[in-house]
Amino acid sequence: MTDEVARVLLERLRAIDWEDDDAPYDHAKSRAALLREHLRRTALWAQAFEAELSWPYLDLAELIDPSVRLDDDVRAELKEYLDEEVGWPQVEATIVGAVHWAVFRAKSQVALPDLDDPYEPLLIMYERGGAFSIESNFIDLNGETLRVKPLGEHASIEPVVALDPAALDALDEHDE
Repeated sequence: MTDEVARVLLERLRAIDWEDDDAPYDHAKSRAALLREHLRRTALWAQAFEAELSWPYLDLAELIDPSVRLDDDVRAELKEYLDEEVGWPQVEATIVGAVHWAVFRAKSQVALPDLDDPYEPLLIMYERGGAFSIESNFIDLNGETLRVKPLGEHASIEPVVALDPAALDALDEHDE
């Protein structure tokens, strides 16, 4: 079961066109909103598990239940994908975190707070135009730059953006 969950996510990741140079600019506003939503969600998770010092780049599954890990064959498949397709260390770390999270949700018995999936906005952001890079406290999305504010400024109950494609497309169309 957990292999299947991880492989479904790997297939979703394989569908991302990391080489599309236009997509980050075509979807600049929605990608920025999705990243802010990811930061918001991970801030709430970090607070829930007293991991504020590890935020914003944390592997939540490893933090919450380190006993839940990827099977060796899935880990090898993920490593091969990252080595061949991605190449940005920060992006690779978030992808590993997302795959760990999927397996953790399928395997772990740990009681969790009623919080939104921390990685879904990030995965959608990747699907809408690839990677990001980090310089100091700024995240460059190739078309938008975000400053990483202190955790408390991201930890809002109110969502930044709806994750449905129509709402995201509307953000990008409004920017044209």
